[in-house]
Amino acid sequence: MKKKDRDSRMELREDGGVPYFIFKNLEETGLVRHGFSTRLGGVSEGYLASMNLSFTRGDKEENVRENFRRMGRAIGFAPENLVLSDQTHTDHVRLMTEEDRGKGYTRPLDYQDVDGMITDVPGLVLAAFYADCVPLYFIDPVHRAIGLSHSGWKGTVKRIGAATLEKMRDAFGTRPQDVRAAIGPSICQDCYEVSEDVAQAFMKEFGSAADDRMLYRKANGKYQLDLWRANEQVLLEAGILPEHLEVTNVCTCCNPDLLFSHRATHGKRGNLAAFLMLTGKGPVSQEELDRQFEFREILPGEAEQAAEIERICFPPNEACSEKMMKQRVAKAPELFLVAVDRGTGKLAGFLNGLSTKETVFRDEFFTDADLYDPEGKQVMILGLDVLPEYRGQGLAGALMRRYTDRERGKGRKRLLLTCLESKVKMYEKMGFRDLGVSASSWGGEEWHEMDCALEMTGQKPVCNL
Repeated sequence: MKKKDRDSRMELREDGGVPYFIFKNLEETGLVRHGFSTRLGGVSEGYLASMNLSFTRGDKEENVRENFRRMGRAIGFAPENLVLSDQTHTDHVRLMTEEDRGKGYTRPLDYQDVDGMITDVPGLVLAAFYADCVPLYFIDPVHRAIGLSHSGWKGTVKRIGAATLEKMRDAFGTRPQDVRAAIGPSICQDCYEVSEDVAQAFMKEFGSAADDRMLYRKANGKYQLDLWRANEQVLLEAGILPEHLEVTNVCTCCNPDLLFSHRATHGKRGNLAAFLMLTGKGPVSQEELDRQFEFREILPGEAEQAAEIERICFPPNEACSEKMMKQRVAKAPELFLVAVDRGTGKLAGFLNGLSTKETVFRDEFFTDADLYDPEGKQVMILGLDVLPEYRGQGLAGALMRRYTDRERGKGRKRLLLTCLESKVKMYEKMGFRDLGVSASSWGGEEWHEMDCALEMTGQKPVCNL
């Protein structure tokens, strides 16, 4: 990957074979899930290969939907919660509410000319699209609100970044000095040649700020334009503090093998996407979790809900099928612990296990509910699932803590599970011990086996969350 010579706290991550960019200053708020896609890790073919996220570039709809599902699993959102922009290079910013959930993905758009979006609704996933233009991310940690905008050269001249902040101020009371912002991967100055009329528009709008660092003329009469600097100028003038702003150092046009670029491919390309979603309320007390959720065994009629949550939380090669989930619920409902949102009556997450006298985890536990032994002192954890919109407030930890206490009270001695290496630290915080790479080959992945001893040692259990 080619990078420009400037510091940036933008990182390239990968989850389940899907790479994406994140910004550390946004992540550190603890309020959002976000990312910016690459062209890798999807199923599209040809010049759209492989992570095309546009329904309008000639791709098969089923490919685009699978790509959205893969991005959702990697970043942590359900595609059904997406709300899409309708970009026409304007400075129009729209407030998205609960009524907009799914628009552009599960149902048609009923708005036009929207290049910027804001919301304060947790679980609503803002998505905008790019292939050289500039993604702008905004988080207001005080009022718990977010914004996402698309800024091409026209949007930059119109200062859509400032327009987004103004819309957030009007809707939520946002103050620019509180906002964490980021300028995402897009075309760099070295690659972005523009004509005289575009240059004149920038000189008129930015005045003395449109110096050689933002815009310079070449011998052929054309100009090289720095959209990164121009948008940085817009945001700083709007009141964003320099220490709260991160700017990319990765150019779409310089990296055509990693990112889609309209310029690099003369228009034969797919679309990249920026995603931004508020999570729950952030870590909350156990008392507040008890007020929001009912924790109990699963009911027979909730097996389909559990299977759907599993489909959202895990890729197809790892997820439990609906048929298998129904078998588990029928065989051992007491080995489930569900968290039910008291407001909606729907499952927000669950933990599922199978008791056994065996002491080593094997893949057959995932596929054969008849391995259940009610007298078994070991519990094989088959899944810990929390819907993306409920993450970030400690629900997974609460499920594991309650499950551990419950099974200890039944006389169980040990919990075992397998997880990807990226989840080892999370389970260590829950009291599990990493036993190293497992013999499991479930889903074709490499797994770590972990355990948590429940027996009492003196006055304290070994596994104490």
